[in-house]
Amino acid sequence: MIDARKGAPDVRNVRNVREEQGFTIIELMLAIGLAAVLLAIAVPSFQSVTANNALRSSAADLVTAINTARAQAVNRRKPVVLRHLGSSWNDGWEVFYDGDDSEGDQRFLPAGTVTVTSADDEIEFLPSGLIASEVEFEVCDDRSGESGRRIRVGRFGVIDNSVITCG
Repeated sequence: MIDARKGAPDVRNVRNVREEQGFTIIELMLAIGLAAVLLAIAVPSFQSVTANNALRSSAADLVTAINTARAQAVNRRKPVVLRHLGSSWNDGWEVFYDGDDSEGDQRFLPAGTVTVTSADDEIEFLPSGLIASEVEFEVCDDRSGESGRRIRVGRFGVIDNSVITCG
C-alpha cells in the first residue's frame, strides 16, 4: 500500500520564513529609546553617588592620617607632624616623621574634586599624644548645598567627625 501523503510535505514542520528574521526597525528603535531613558535617569544618580563616595573617602583618609600621626608620636616618643602638601590641604597631606628615622613619610591625596580647608597649616602631635590647640577641617566638594564633613581634633587627639552642609 502506498501512502499518498508520503511525498507531500508535513505542514507542521514548515516554518514561516518571516518568523526567523531579526528585529524590525520599530523594535530596534523602541529598544534604543528605552535604553536612552534608563541612561538619562541613571547617569545623574551615578554621578552623585561617585561624588559622595569621593567625599567620604577623603574624610576617612584625613581621619586615618590624624590617628596615624598621633599613634606614631606616642609609639616613637617623638613629635610627629601632620601637614599639607603643596600650598594647601587640597593638594593632599602627609604624616611627617623625624628625618633620622628610616620609615618614610605617609602621603594622602584627596579623592575627586574634594576641597579640604583648615586655618592651620600643620598639626604637631607631642609624644604624649597632645596637640597645642584644637584643629578643625572642613571637607566639601564643588556641589553647593550638599553634605560635607567637619573634622575636629581636640587637644587630647579625640576626633569628632560630623556632617555639615557645604556652602
